[in-house]
Amino acid sequence: MRWVNAAMQCVADFLVDERCHVCGTSSAVADEGVREPAHPLAAPVEVFTLGSLRLRTHPLCLSCALRVKAWPEPLPLRRTNVHPGSSRPEPASTALHAYPAFVTDERFLVLIHLMKFGRRERLAPWLARAMSGGLPSRALESLEAPAVLVPVPMDRGARARRGFNQAERIAVELGRRWNVPVAPSALVKRRRTRPQSSLGRRERLVNLAGAFGPGRDEVRDRDVILVDDVVTTGATALACTAALLDARAKTVRVVCAGYRPESAARPGKPAVLQS
Repeated sequence: MRWVNAAMQCVADFLVDERCHVCGTSSAVADEGVREPAHPLAAPVEVFTLGSLRLRTHPLCLSCALRVKAWPEPLPLRRTNVHPGSSRPEPASTALHAYPAFVTDERFLVLIHLMKFGRRERLAPWLARAMSGGLPSRALESLEAPAVLVPVPMDRGARARRGFNQAERIAVELGRRWNVPVAPSALVKRRRTRPQSSLGRRERLVNLAGAFGPGRDEVRDRDVILVDDVVTTGATALACTAALLDARAKTVRVVCAGYRPESAARPGKPAVLQS
C-alpha cells in the first residue's frame, strides 16, 4: 500500500503545473517538509488532501519570493478629525496603526489578485501562515483587554460572487495560530460600494462613509485586531474602526498581508500580472 500511495503522489505532482505566476519559470522545489522554506511565500499551497495524498503547488518561485520584502515597522494611518461615518469624535492623541506583513510590490500583488479575482480560496490560509511568523511580536504587544480578531466584511452580493471573504479566511487561520478568537459577525457591510482601486484617497473616504456598521455585540471593552488583505490609503480601515468604536471596542489595530503605498495604486495604473 505504501508504494501505491507513493506512486499516486508522483502522478499528482506531475499533474500540477509548477510555474511561477510572476516570471513563468518552474517553481517546483524539493519537499519542504524537512525544513522551513527560505521565504514564507516560497512554501507550497495545499490544493487538495486525501489521507497521505497531497496535491500542492508553489505560486511563486524562490527567486520571486525572496524579492518580496517584509514590512519593517507599524504603519500609522492618516486620519481625519472625525471617523468617516462615526458619531464619536476622535481623540487628538489617538493613532490607528496597521501592521503589514509584506511590501506589496508587483510580485505580491499577483498573489492578491489570484486570491481575490482568481477565486483561489486556498491562498488565504496559506497567506495567513506566511504572515503569522513576523507579526505576533508587533501586532499583539501591549494588549490589555481580551483580544479578538475581526475581518473586514464584504457585502452579501460581493461575497456571493467571490464565494468567500479572503479577510475572514485569513483571520480564521491567524486566530488558530495565535490562539485569539475570531468574531466574523462583529462588523457588517451595510451597502454596496464602488471598487476602491478606481478611486483616490478622498474619494475612498467618501465612498465608504457609513458603509460599515456594528454587527453582533462581540467587541465591547475588547482590544480589536482588524484583519484585511491589503492596506493602501487606510480608508477601509478607518471606516471599519469607526464602526468598531461605535460598538464600544476598547482599542483597534490593523493587521494585513501587505501595504501598498498610495502612489503605487493610483487610479488607472495597471498591475503587472501573468497567469
